Amino acid sequence: MKVTVKDSQTLETIELNQLRNYLQTHGWHEDQPFLDNATLWHKPTADAEEFEILLPNRENLGDYAARIREAIQTLENAENSPQIEI
Repeated sequence: MKVTVKDSQTLETIELNQLRNYLQTHGWHEDQPFLDNATLWHKPTADAEEFEILLPNRENLGDYAARIREAIQTLENAENSPQIEI
């Protein structure tokens, strides 16, 4: 069964340091800053494509929950793992 995390309050409890550590330990690399509010992270795939995550730099941004939701959806696709396990 596929579970999608949509609740903003739940998403806002995900700490940036935890997500950053997760990315580093699962083969993602920090690529470059995106404006002043985020960084781009990439993970190559076996077929020469690449996944990209826009990771906020601060937890107090107005769209923090939306960016975390997108990151988790990308992780789900890139790692073929359910969101609840990520």
